[in-house]
Amino acid sequence: MNLGLENKVALVTGAAQGMGRATAKVLAKYGCDVIVTDIQKDKIITLCDEIKTLGRRCISIPVDVLNTKQIEDSVAQGIKEFGRIDILINCAGIVVAYKMVDLPEEIWDKVMTINAKSMMLYTREVAKHMIHEGIKGKIVSISSQAAKLPEYGNGAYSCSKAVVSALTSVFGLELAEYGINVNAICPGPTNTQLMQSIFEERAPLFDMTPEEYAKDWVKNVPLHRMAEPEEMGEFIAFLCSDKSSYMTAVSSTISGGMTII
Repeated sequence: MNLGLENKVALVTGAAQGMGRATAKVLAKYGCDVIVTDIQKDKIITLCDEIKTLGRRCISIPVDVLNTKQIEDSVAQGIKEFGRIDILINCAGIVVAYKMVDLPEEIWDKVMTINAKSMMLYTREVAKHMIHEGIKGKIVSISSQAAKLPEYGNGAYSCSKAVVSALTSVFGLELAEYGINVNAICPGPTNTQLMQSIFEERAPLFDMTPEEYAKDWVKNVPLHRMAEPEEMGEFIAFLCSDKSSYMTAVSSTISGGMTII
């Protein structure tokens, strides 16, 4: 399928692994040049090399999203290298396993900063560039089904992703007049390193092994499996195309039927 993404420039945060990595490669497959950022320098260098084998340009920029200046500098560096940014994909995120009554304040702050504040800062910086250059861009963020149905032992993550969904609605409303589409996806269980860490860390809260907890999750999915990160990447690519031109300010659930809202 031709999505009309040839020669668009996409910036993907949290690109070292999981949905970020898969999305960067899917966008390159559809013809995008890609800027990949993550704190894991070696992994994004390797990813960049893989994208170049697809015939697309790519640069990797190490970024700690706890550092506002590094976020701002990475956007500026991407614009300097490619001259523009047409697409922003906000994938940076972490998960922790705590009941809220046991959650240390510093862990709450870290989760909210990495998952929500970084999305706000990247979207703000890229949107300013799009407005200034008259680019009718596309911004897509990774929220979660946990933003709609909070999960036991996953309160900080659920709250941070609810903020991502709320920011998506607000940015979508405010940027509509500039022709910039802002959307999010709310994935269900997806076969990523992050999901495996959820099984490892949260299983003890339910007196289960990680394997038992994983099976318990999957049995509640009507399609009886986890998604693959590439499937999320394909839906994100659709949201980056003009085929979704009338969608904005929406957080779309993609969970195999597990969360029907």
